[in-house]
Amino acid sequence: MSYKYSSFYSQLHLHYGALHELLLEKTAFTEVPNEWNIIVTDIKNSTQAVQEGKQQLVNLAATGSIVACLNISRAKGIDIPFFFGGDGATLLVPNEILADCLFALQLHQERCSLSFDFFLRVGHRNVGKMKEQGAQLRIAKYKHNDLHRMPIILGDALQMAERSIKASEPQKTMEQRTYNLDLQGMECKWDKIKPPQKGNEVLSLIISAAAVASQSELYSEVLKKMDLIYGEDTIRHPISAGKLKMVHHLSRFKNEVKMKYKEVTGGKIAASWWRSIAGSIFTTYTRPGKNYLNDLIQLTETLLLDGSINTVITGEASQRDELLAYLDELEGANKLKYGYYTSSSSILSCFVTAVDDYHIHFLDGDNGGYTQASKVLKAKM
Repeated sequence: MSYKYSSFYSQLHLHYGALHELLLEKTAFTEVPNEWNIIVTDIKNSTQAVQEGKQQLVNLAATGSIVACLNISRAKGIDIPFFFGGDGATLLVPNEILADCLFALQLHQERCSLSFDFFLRVGHRNVGKMKEQGAQLRIAKYKHNDLHRMPIILGDALQMAERSIKASEPQKTMEQRTYNLDLQGMECKWDKIKPPQKGNEVLSLIISAAAVASQSELYSEVLKKMDLIYGEDTIRHPISAGKLKMVHHLSRFKNEVKMKYKEVTGGKIAASWWRSIAGSIFTTYTRPGKNYLNDLIQLTETLLLDGSINTVITGEASQRDELLAYLDELEGANKLKYGYYTSSSSILSCFVTAVDDYHIHFLDGDNGGYTQASKVLKAKM
């Protein structure tokens, strides 16, 4: 394959069909070039922040990490893979935009610290150097539904990079650049979302294979079992149009403005409030608005594969018991480790460039679903 390294991801073949079948196709996955880089952001002491009722802010800070880099990559016409983790994010970026992304994230880090007293850890590792250390990193591009395309990762490079970054001293500050922090498009207007079916719960789940060599077969089997117990993606999806409600709390708008802008003004807060009011009217009373809600559901990331399975699903407690019993068997056989957390609702944060253009939505279980599940998993490992 001949390509400029920066266009590597955009030129990957787009795969269709069942995900559990794609995972078994070794030729579907391509080595990520050595000239690409892994960026990791992570909020220190995020568990405590969630316990203090700051999950919306934690999710917003993590979403901001992705939005900052996406605004840079989209301006350059570069497609990049990214993964939302609730209290942080992981992105793959080529050398061409690495410095701009890191500088923007440094500014985002400063804003999180000054405005919300969060320490947003920011670090990066070069893919080529990670491979020299024995890490593996292969990627495929998958059409999850009619609207959403997602990266699928096999290997342990992202997890190794995250552990290395968390264990090391903060990396050197980047030099001053002309690029500034641009978080335009980041929105957090949705209230907590109850499951489509009354009485159902929201399950946040992270599953990590014990060996890289077994990821393909193991994750394929796990996803098939999940389909069998919970039903396909559309059935176990935690969001339905009827349960989506926009918030109108002034404090939420103020926090969003503080995260997005260096200077907080009454005009910016009022504009954020007005977008929420206009959005409520648009999605409730217009056909394009109702179509937007249907698109939003398809464009919400309920499943991520970054070398582990990360998913937020909904169902009955009995279904959860059945799935966990199955995972316990695999864990007992030393094939995987997993962590989970249940809640009564989910939390949504969004990147919307325009209603009729690009938008992607990041999902987490309430009370820090991914953060809590990760805490359980780390204790096992």
